[in-house]
Amino acid sequence: MPHALLHESVHSRFAPLGRAEPTAWPTILLVDSDVALVRTLVCHLERRGFHVAAAASLAEAREYLHRRKSWTLVISECHLPDGTGWELHSTLKEQGLTTPFLLLSSSPFSATLCAGADFLAKPFSPAKLEARVNVLTGK
Repeated sequence: MPHALLHESVHSRFAPLGRAEPTAWPTILLVDSDVALVRTLVCHLERRGFHVAAAASLAEAREYLHRRKSWTLVISECHLPDGTGWELHSTLKEQGLTTPFLLLSSSPFSATLCAGADFLAKPFSPAKLEARVNVLTGK
């Protein structure tokens, strides 16, 4: 049996009735190398009905973008171990995606570094992040 047919039949057999398909679920790509912060944000966002994919580097985030073309929101730290959030934003634009994008930065120069983008200066409260996410996702 071809793999695609098996995948489709398994998916349809186990898909909950009356529930949205996974591609319709609000999905956030969160990119930050701070493991403790990522755990906190993933927990907070998932409790608010989002599915969150977490990446620790620019390369990992690009792999997620390659595998999934539709995102509700991308949130990225400005400074990543192998690049910047701006590079990730450029990758989205190169792929023709208009996904809302939020930069995070702990730099005292956040306003300058993130000029022209939606950004949130670290540290921030979960409520402040949630308010920005709601605005950017239209919730």
